[in-house]
Amino acid sequence: GMGIDKSNIRYVIHYNLPKNMEAYYQEAGRAGRDGEPSTCILLFSPQDTLIQKYLIAQTVYAPARKKCELEKLQTMVDYAHTTQCLRGFILAYFGEEERPSTCGNCGNCHGQLETVDITEEAEKIFSSIIRMRNPYGVNTIAGVLKGSSTKRLRSLGFDRLSTYGLMKEKTLSEITDLINQLIAEDYLCLSGGEYPVVKLRSKAGAVLKEGQQVWGKTLKRRELTKTTDPLFEQLRVIRKRLADQEGVPPYIVFSDSTLREMARGKPLTSAELLEIKGVGLTKLEKYGEQFLAAINAYLRETKTDCS
Repeated sequence: GMGIDKSNIRYVIHYNLPKNMEAYYQEAGRAGRDGEPSTCILLFSPQDTLIQKYLIAQTVYAPARKKCELEKLQTMVDYAHTTQCLRGFILAYFGEEERPSTCGNCGNCHGQLETVDITEEAEKIFSSIIRMRNPYGVNTIAGVLKGSSTKRLRSLGFDRLSTYGLMKEKTLSEITDLINQLIAEDYLCLSGGEYPVVKLRSKAGAVLKEGQQVWGKTLKRRELTKTTDPLFEQLRVIRKRLADQEGVPPYIVFSDSTLREMARGKPLTSAELLEIKGVGLTKLEKYGEQFLAAINAYLRETKTDCS
């Protein structure tokens, strides 16, 4: 809340999405003013965006001011969905040119979220937008991909599109979240003011035409078992070492899901390693030898232990 003048606040929790980055920065900045580690948590849902848009619409603004307020709100939505370093996102917003690619402290950098390959999902979303011909909003696009049987979608003929129901295994919320992530990462853009529509950016074209990968974020799954896979942990150590050497986040080397598949499948040759999802020719050539050596060494050790 406002008016708190204490230096030792350890938690600031936003129960819903603030209306703009300036408000969020001021409120979150109340944590840890004594220099001690503190936590800022942002809880949000799609409903928050609708509420903020309603409040903006109910306020008497000049058209230019209303447009500006809606753009600021969209920045907050992008912040909530970005896979980038959150500190870096804030610094960029306020015009800071020199900023680290990772801070090591925010939820995106500190391992609370797992970076996953969402190229296939992104291609489906981009293809659907193209086939819908005219620009539509996030919810309409999500409804087509989900295969929602609404009168409006049928009247527009969207139930006859090849992309209709292409993501029926996901919930509407999951699809809209994916679309918002793609907006936050500049694959898509919103335009149109109070009732924005989604359009493709050039980065989306690179995915469709050049096969570029798209990365998204998801909460790490908690393992229900108390036991850990020793090979998986060894592969993580190798990944961390390589990432530190190159000055990149670990997921750039390989995602957790790729390492888990390696630990399960235990590939012994380059051809077998190439079968693992997330391992392409470039990464095989760059990292394959070290990971294959670790897997072979692990199998020799476990065989010796059992004999």
